[in-house]
Amino acid sequence: MSTPETTAIKTPHEGAPETPQPIDGFVDFGHLSLDHLHNTRDLGGLKTQDGRHIQMNRLIRSSALHAATEQDIFKLTDEVGVARVVDFRTDAERNHHPDPTDKMDSVTFYDLPVIQMAALGITRENTLSQDIAVLEQYKDDPFAIISKIYPIAVLGDDGKRAYANFLDILLNAEEGATLWHCTEGKDRAGLGAVLVEYALGVSKADIYADYLATNIFVRTRIDKIADAASKHHIGMHLDADIDALYYAYTSYLDGAFAAIEQEYGSLDTYLTEALHFGEGKREKLQELYLV
Repeated sequence: MSTPETTAIKTPHEGAPETPQPIDGFVDFGHLSLDHLHNTRDLGGLKTQDGRHIQMNRLIRSSALHAATEQDIFKLTDEVGVARVVDFRTDAERNHHPDPTDKMDSVTFYDLPVIQMAALGITRENTLSQDIAVLEQYKDDPFAIISKIYPIAVLGDDGKRAYANFLDILLNAEEGATLWHCTEGKDRAGLGAVLVEYALGVSKADIYADYLATNIFVRTRIDKIADAASKHHIGMHLDADIDALYYAYTSYLDGAFAAIEQEYGSLDTYLTEALHFGEGKREKLQELYLV
């Protein structure tokens, strides 16, 4: 499986976050306007290579839900119709910032940890002070550290189990929307979106563009972290660390595809052999979610 060309435009200086070109018919990358959920997006409207497109209010990718306001929850459950939430975070992350299950009585929650982040020395507990402390650990080679997550996520036992169960949940969800998330909605949730989109027949160029769209919606949060870092006198040396941790990069996704190709030969084989999601299941998924 060759790495596809992407629609990303790189800004002039090295290491800068990439911004995707718009996708025809996929307005604002499906972004949902919510009070405190900055990276929540509906895949509805995203076209497939055979001319169909994903149904609206069926497949929702997001950042963590703990900061959701009452209005956010109302919009997700009553307007979008979220009936299921899949949480890809670790136990520690869920315990520190649990999903608002008590405010979403009609929703079924699934805990499917993709990777044990502590094994990499990364524990994204998501408070500002902890974010800053984590960033200080990334001085040597922050991009290399984050890059390690992707092959482990797709090839590790936890990741394969989580993504296989995730796809089966989607396969049995005939009504309503399924929302999946990690912490920022970039890495683990991003890979979940990649697998769903590929199984549905979205082009690789559009898969990459949707992955990189995170960079559009996380800027406000990143600016706050950078400002706080400055106030703590950590200094400008953390710019690359912040970028590496919170922005999406083509090289990260390239690493996941390369690992899959080396281990399984192709993403199609990976879906079939690693995730037990062969052609019959893919056809059923397409019947459920495409129009």
